[in-house]
Amino acid sequence: MNKPQYHDHSHHHRDVPDLVASGTAKDPVCGMTVKLNAGKPTRQYEGETYHFCSQRCHDKFAADPARYLEPASAPVESVPPGTKYTCPMHPEIVRDGPGDCPICGMALEPMGIPAADEGPNPELVDFTRRFWVGAVLTLPLLVLTMGPFVGLGVVRDVLGERTTLWIELILGTPVILWAGWPFFVRGVKSVINRSLNMFTLIGMGVGAAYLFSVVAVLAPGIFPAGFRDAEGHVGVYFEAGAVIVVLVLLGQVMELRARERTGSAIRALLDLAAKTARVIREDGREEEIPLEEVEVGDRLRVRPGDKVPVDGVVIEGRSSVDESMISGEPVPVEKVEGEKVTGATINGTGSLVIEAERVGADTM
Repeated sequence: MNKPQYHDHSHHHRDVPDLVASGTAKDPVCGMTVKLNAGKPTRQYEGETYHFCSQRCHDKFAADPARYLEPASAPVESVPPGTKYTCPMHPEIVRDGPGDCPICGMALEPMGIPAADEGPNPELVDFTRRFWVGAVLTLPLLVLTMGPFVGLGVVRDVLGERTTLWIELILGTPVILWAGWPFFVRGVKSVINRSLNMFTLIGMGVGAAYLFSVVAVLAPGIFPAGFRDAEGHVGVYFEAGAVIVVLVLLGQVMELRARERTGSAIRALLDLAAKTARVIREDGREEEIPLEEVEVGDRLRVRPGDKVPVDGVVIEGRSSVDESMISGEPVPVEKVEGEKVTGATINGTGSLVIEAERVGADTM
């Protein structure tokens, strides 16, 4: 019988040959080290044998092997299937997919633990682009409208009033209708949901100013004398609408960047946590599993020097635990039966058995 071949994936950052020689192999899905001949799932692919820590990893690999053999084309899923979305300001709002909060209009965010690498926030990228386009077009619009008040009235005099109004229309339209479009969409949704918010006010104010100004440029003759200035011109408000849109976009960009930095900080903290846990089965057998598979009530072995995988309570053993990352206390804290331990803290020289109390996004 031919021995199974183990392909060298070292160029894919997989040291499979060395691991196989030591009686272990690396799970191509989650990266865990798996003992050979331990009854774990295996699968043949292109003449190679791959070992998996669980049936779930086996099934993921079977569905799309190339995804896990080519890291360049296998990005970690930033949002797992079935993820719920919620509003940062109104956590009672929970939806099955992305969208806007019906109360405040903010974009919904995935619930649970942030992924290791979510990539750029598409909403931030979109709003940043809209802001810069709007700002570039609003600047000359302000020069035309505010120029006479700062000694630049000659620009308006040279162009003439009618020409200036048409230029204002041309500059203001993309700012209000394109850069400010998300605000109109959110404003309409707020009316439909009967939950008025700031986007309702922005949409009504900017929309009214724009429509009035367009009519004033296209059909100034329909306005009575009370709407005209001393020279007989009807005032327009393109610059007011454009400035409001640009300032609101600036606020949205600043808010999204702040939230992104917060998310990055949380992900950095999560990277300090253990990636696997040693669960003690009912028959006393110990098994290493991905952290995501740990459930409340599981008994977990924490060996000397290991990170505590989840929040729990000590049910067996005695050791000192380094909790400096949580409390700032440089001296390890003695832990005995009945005392609480926190995920991502570091066990000392003793061995502990803990019972998981909080897992996943519920951990401290």
